[in-house]
Amino acid sequence: MKRIVAHIISIVLIPLLSPTYLFWIILFYFPQLTHITNFRDKILAICYIFGATSLLPFILVFILYKRKIIKNWTLDNKEDRVIPQIFSCFIYLIIAVFLIYSQGVSNALSLCMVAVSISLIMLTIITPYWKISTHASGAWGMFAIISMLYLKFPSANYTPIFYTMLVLTVGVCVARLYLKVHTPMQVLAGSIMGSLIGFSLFYFFLK
Repeated sequence: MKRIVAHIISIVLIPLLSPTYLFWIILFYFPQLTHITNFRDKILAICYIFGATSLLPFILVFILYKRKIIKNWTLDNKEDRVIPQIFSCFIYLIIAVFLIYSQGVSNALSLCMVAVSISLIMLTIITPYWKISTHASGAWGMFAIISMLYLKFPSANYTPIFYTMLVLTVGVCVARLYLKVHTPMQVLAGSIMGSLIGFSLFYFFLK
């Protein structure tokens, strides 16, 4: 039972879903930070970001797995992560540049994509040499961002989301350790890296 719960938490907070979660939180809980005000446009924006940052990389991983280029579609081996991460880096950077051009560099949505792009690039550089936890980096990076949003723009409606994300963020780190896919140092390193990137960008650049 514990193993099943650990797998579920790992799937819920898979790093590829971070941009989708962040867009959803910003668009619906902090509408003052974006020019997208229409409900239909918000849903479309979330669908677009999900398709580009989650669905496309997943399709690539599935194809690589079927063609036996990678051993495991869950990317537990660091060698299997290189090609999908490089592909995702290009996708994320393109989206980040587009958002900066259309929304401005200090826009919350732009900063989200810049944050996840920087994290992904750093993970891609580190991964061939050391199996740093992408789950911990993504989860703590996302929590750092939503924490800064909560501090700068406090809202009672946002409190349940804040504490839910805190529990899930801690939970995914415990899950990765329980499943023995990472060492404590790999989880700690990912957590620190993600937190620093998310906190720094939203503390210094969000207006």
